[in-house]
Amino acid sequence: MIQRRSPDNGAARVCAIYARVSDESQVHGDSLDHQIAYAREYARRRASDAEEVWVVPDELVYVDEGITGLSMVKRPAVLRLLEDARHGRFDVLLCKGISRFARDTVDALTMLRSLIACGVQVISIEENFDSHRDRAEFVFTIHSALAQAESEKTSVRVRLGAMQKARSGRWNGRPPDGYRLNRETQRLEIDDEQALVIRQIFAMYLAGFGCRAIAERLNQQGIVTANGKLWSQRRIARILQNPVYCGEIVYGRRTKRMRFRQGESGIVERRTDWVHDDAEIVHVPEAHPALVDRDMFAAVAHRLQERRLQRGRDGSVHLLVGVARCTCGGRLVTKENGHHTLYYRCARQAEFGRVACTAPYVRADDLEQAVLQRIREDVVTHLPLRDRVVTGRPLRRQAIDVERSRLVAQFEKLFAAYACGALSLAQFDHLNGQLRERLAALEGASGGQEDHGHEEVRLADWILPWLAVRSFDLESASIQRRILTTLVQEVRLISFNPDISAVIRYRFAEV
Repeated sequence: MIQRRSPDNGAARVCAIYARVSDESQVHGDSLDHQIAYAREYARRRASDAEEVWVVPDELVYVDEGITGLSMVKRPAVLRLLEDARHGRFDVLLCKGISRFARDTVDALTMLRSLIACGVQVISIEENFDSHRDRAEFVFTIHSALAQAESEKTSVRVRLGAMQKARSGRWNGRPPDGYRLNRETQRLEIDDEQALVIRQIFAMYLAGFGCRAIAERLNQQGIVTANGKLWSQRRIARILQNPVYCGEIVYGRRTKRMRFRQGESGIVERRTDWVHDDAEIVHVPEAHPALVDRDMFAAVAHRLQERRLQRGRDGSVHLLVGVARCTCGGRLVTKENGHHTLYYRCARQAEFGRVACTAPYVRADDLEQAVLQRIREDVVTHLPLRDRVVTGRPLRRQAIDVERSRLVAQFEKLFAAYACGALSLAQFDHLNGQLRERLAALEGASGGQEDHGHEEVRLADWILPWLAVRSFDLESASIQRRILTTLVQEVRLISFNPDISAVIRYRFAEV
């Protein structure tokens, strides 16, 4: 590990380089290699002029490639850079220009202050900016604001140029599967080998195959994508919905829009989102040779819509989604069969077929109940819940509120049944009395008040009951999942034969 040393004793000054490239910078030829070479040459000349030793280790070159719409302080390379700065791994940070450092003035100033607080000297070569000079923050803010304004103007010019290019029937970006790009005319031409695969995909879908089944069949046949990868369910779905295959160019279906939101620290952040704006869409029919006719494309679109309406979403809470992993390491996702039985299956198998993973489906209720039982046993054994007391408004209060809502809903259903003559008065009084008793007991458990400044609750009294039996109503299942994800980091399946076995990794150190 390289340790930063003070330049006062004649030791080498350790330099880091930050480089970033986006679509706009690539247009102007401001590549990553160019930025890094530019900074290295500056360090060499600075060392020669000052008769000092400036070194730039390869491991201290931080690169962000094509990341847009993300706050600077959340980019992977920036996070590593700040972590290394806090540990004193370098003395100087070099960047080609403030426009490369950050496009947002607030982000740039936050970054500068963070580095200065770590004792790092920040140098932007194009602007001749040096944080060791007087009024450095004032000068930096002006340069950063100018860079942000120029970035926004460049973005508008690039978008307008791309829209005009699309209107003339020329293609923006990489060619889609089944086509190649003529570099001279900038128009799409049919790639005969890949075109056969695309036509096969459309034909298979109309023949009744789903996107996953098509991907699995192609992978089993050894047919790969244009870039040599396995076919996925998502890629098949995108092909079936892309009007490029009936000869059309539809550019601008998604447009960048700036919005402001409150970040985790409470500070308002600026963020770029993709939105749909009909006014920004450029539609050019017959821009290039079609791979499928319009009737086939329309028939596929109709079937896709039918399946989308049939599938829908039930808003269910699945306990192990995002927590459980298959034997191959893939995430487990849910799948419902024709009899409305819910299963967990491997996400890699769902995307790429059984070529990627051969694990069988697992009934959701069986797996969830088994995991809950195992967690309950481990919690009782390893966590001193009976000795722990919490104060305030814990999840137990939320659980009481949920149960109260359920009882009120049952009363409303009971009264509706009595009102329509489905229940006699005697039956209504009997069932209503039971509900009132349960509601009174619930009010007693909550102290008969809506809110307490402080309440003491033994963790065991409310955690363990939630780990006993799988809850199936939405609100109770939500509480159960919150408890589970607080305790559990990962559930990893390790075997299916003869019985399902799993390894559970806990967060006990964090509880």
